Amino acid sequence: MPSLSRRLTITHTLVALLAVLLVAALAGGLILRAYRQSVEAEALRQARAVATRLSGPLAQAYLSNRGWDAVALTVGRRLGRTEAPDGRLVISDAAGQVVFDSAGQLEGRPATVAVRAAAVPVMARGSVVGSVAVLPSPVLRAAAERGFVRSLAGIVVVGSLVAVGAALLVALVVARRLTTPLRELTVAARRIAAGERSAAIALPADAELAELAGAFNRMAAELARQEELRRQMVADIAHELRTPLSVLRLQVESMEDGIVPATPQGVGALAGELDLLGRLVDDLRLLSLAEAGQLSLDLRAVSPREALERAAAAAEPHARRRGVALQVAPGPPLPAVRADPQRLAQMLANLVENALRHTPAGGEVTLAGAEVGPPGARAAVVFEVRDTGPGIAAADLPHIFERFYRADRARARDTGGSGLGLAIVQRLAMAQGGSVAVASEPGQGATFRVTLPVA
Repeated sequence: MPSLSRRLTITHTLVALLAVLLVAALAGGLILRAYRQSVEAEALRQARAVATRLSGPLAQAYLSNRGWDAVALTVGRRLGRTEAPDGRLVISDAAGQVVFDSAGQLEGRPATVAVRAAAVPVMARGSVVGSVAVLPSPVLRAAAERGFVRSLAGIVVVGSLVAVGAALLVALVVARRLTTPLRELTVAARRIAAGERSAAIALPADAELAELAGAFNRMAAELARQEELRRQMVADIAHELRTPLSVLRLQVESMEDGIVPATPQGVGALAGELDLLGRLVDDLRLLSLAEAGQLSLDLRAVSPREALERAAAAAEPHARRRGVALQVAPGPPLPAVRADPQRLAQMLANLVENALRHTPAGGEVTLAGAEVGPPGARAAVVFEVRDTGPGIAAADLPHIFERFYRADRARARDTGGSGLGLAIVQRLAMAQGGSVAVASEPGQGATFRVTLPVA
């Protein structure tokens, strides 16, 4: 397969050669035309000068011989040999009839247009008695023109070779400048394919290539980030699964060895760990389906107020045990949203559970709803879950919806959650055409907002 560098070089060279040949053809034609006009003008000038010199002797010979008969035969031949040896001497009488032609072609016939154009009148005693013309030799003119054409062709050939050489050199430089960043991009892509993730390349000077290199660097950085997230996710999944599995194994081994009796309480503890594993697996499957766009949704009109009240009622026992006040803020009637009732309840439950987990005893968690949207545009409803907890640090806010992310890494699984709740809320909101956001300041609590379109 031909390389881009070779194609660019050949293309630039052919374009330059075509341009040189086209210019040479046009310029050569104009130069040759101007040369012919110049030669004809110079020949006519010289012929007139010779004819002017001959007009005097011819006039004297005409007066001496009282006519052109003897002059044409004797004087004409002598003057033709001495004054116009390389040209053609033509003598005409006052009526325009040729009385002498050194070429022997026009004698006794009217003078031609070429003869009349080059003729100089012969004056005798104040009157025109005839004319004399000297015509340059066509053989000499053709030979001179052929020599000029050969010289011009030589100049064109030399100029074409120089232009092609210069075009080839410029094409090589341009092709190298264009293909060098592409080669670097190819090498970097191969390094990424081989497993390397820090394969950034320098930005070229050309705007288009710099844009391509910048896009490649961003892609490489995003791939590295995604790879790091994947590794972290695998490590987090292994950690989350290892804890309940270790508890299950220890309890089962203790029961097998007779250290711990197989009481209903012990079996219940095993069932609790199994439930935890089941929820973790279900959450991971839900996330994978949402990210793959394969999550089945039953979208319908749902009342926001009813959804908020059901979420508060479901979380009320948990809030009471933690000593946290849970309430639904009053507000104006809200339009129905287009959502899956089960998924909306799951989203609100995750947000409320997260708020209760981070709100100390004596604090408050408030659920609220509001209609938003610019005038004339399709409205949306915002579901808010506000708490009076310690808040979220600014460094943690960009990562709060990542899987297995905990702002406080020291929190245990039973107090800090698995780190999947907020990620599930974000994926479910996006799957239903909505979005989720968070606003928080340390010491001022946090507010999570889920926006869904109206039905």
